[in-house]
Amino acid sequence: MQGKFRLKEDHVYKMPVHFGGSPFYPVRTVYGDMTIISVQYETEEEALLQLLPEDFDLLEPLVNVQYANCREVDWMAGGEYRLIQASVPARYRGNDEGLLGEYVLVIWENKACPIIGGREEDGMPKIFADIPVERHVGDRWHTGASYETHQFLSLEFRKQGALSEKDIEKKNEHPGINYFGWRYLPNLGKGGAALSHATLYPQEMTADQIWTGEGEIRWTRLTQAQHPLQFYIIDALAGLPLLKYTGAAMMKGTSRLNVGDSRRLP
Repeated sequence: MQGKFRLKEDHVYKMPVHFGGSPFYPVRTVYGDMTIISVQYETEEEALLQLLPEDFDLLEPLVNVQYANCREVDWMAGGEYRLIQASVPARYRGNDEGLLGEYVLVIWENKACPIIGGREEDGMPKIFADIPVERHVGDRWHTGASYETHQFLSLEFRKQGALSEKDIEKKNEHPGINYFGWRYLPNLGKGGAALSHATLYPQEMTADQIWTGEGEIRWTRLTQAQHPLQFYIIDALAGLPLLKYTGAAMMKGTSRLNVGDSRRLP
């Protein structure tokens, strides 16, 4: 007998789709308690351009590595997860909108649910890693990322000062940021892509506290045996020359992901 499940055009589905979907609506999901540590450094322009799709212009040869401890996540019923992402400042050149933002090279996350949604629905390059909660001794904070006991990234931040309420209010006047990604699904049984295009994923961050200081990033290359599916990603990022650090900060506040505004870029 013929199956009776049928996809509805106005619904959104997650795999496995045959258990049903839900009508589309423009989600604005709130992260009520965010701790962010970011470290930025300059690298060689030519090396960085090898990782940036030709649909984008590199604005500066900078790499921004950002750790986020996401708590009180409303779509997770108040749950939490952690991430570390690497991005570069970029302009989308595929149309005349003049969109500026950060092209995301990779996002490591420590739970499956945010990885699945962010990859298929928003085109963000999400993959798994073990990411511990940020810890500190005095004003020295640290965290990192690993895979089955093999640590490949260490991030440190040393607090040196705090922004005033007035400076924080000024920064909060423009909370939005455009994150760019690349949504890709391979063909089955042959080379090439079934789907491949740039994406836009707008987000907002409102700060309650901001600290300045000094940061440090250490990449550790892993062998194929140590990390069969990601060793080449780690190797590529570790291979970017670290010429000098250009900034570091720690922030506490709230975030809003404008999932309903994410879209394919032509």
